[in-house]
Amino acid sequence: DDEDASHPQAKSPSRKNIYAILAVFLTVMGGVVLLIFTGMLPNPMKSGGTTAAIVNGEKITIAEVDQKFDLYKKMSGKSGQPDSTPEGKAAATDARMQILQTMIQEKILVTEAVKEKISVTPQEIADKINAAKKSLNFSDKDFDGFLKKHGMTLANFEKRIEKDLLIEKLIAKGTKEKGLTKDAWLIELQKRAKVEILAK
Repeated sequence: DDEDASHPQAKSPSRKNIYAILAVFLTVMGGVVLLIFTGMLPNPMKSGGTTAAIVNGEKITIAEVDQKFDLYKKMSGKSGQPDSTPEGKAAATDARMQILQTMIQEKILVTEAVKEKISVTPQEIADKINAAKKSLNFSDKDFDGFLKKHGMTLANFEKRIEKDLLIEKLIAKGTKEKGLTKDAWLIELQKRAKVEILAK
């Protein structure tokens, strides 16, 4: 919110880290989706059930949020830090909320891409991975090390890339075929999606 923006020292460490980890969630979008939609959804904190949210009929489970949160802590260098202090608990809650919001926005875009009959071929996924390796100057061994460091298998990473390509094609369809600006298209997708947040 505006208060956070005017006092960046208050929460900027967790916020900064959450944007950094968007490379894992949205490698194509670079965090654009979260930046556009942050604040448009309620702030989920806790849930007594196993489902955090339902987006266009597809569930996001608490376990999935926990998994992403654990990855966030590992990548931000906080995996060994306890969340037992008031500050630690507040930072953890803030990070989990932002992670869930990011997952919701991603799920909206992926499910809307399917509705638009957009698909991705295995060759497109392979080409994207090879391009990523080249841009990072990664050898096959470097790439394997990267996956292991972030607790991912090649299959997991391919699914990640598939989602990114679906989102990329969806954005292109709205801006090129429908003649909308990126912001207008994303807002239209947000409005037509059915989102139920179960976490309170």
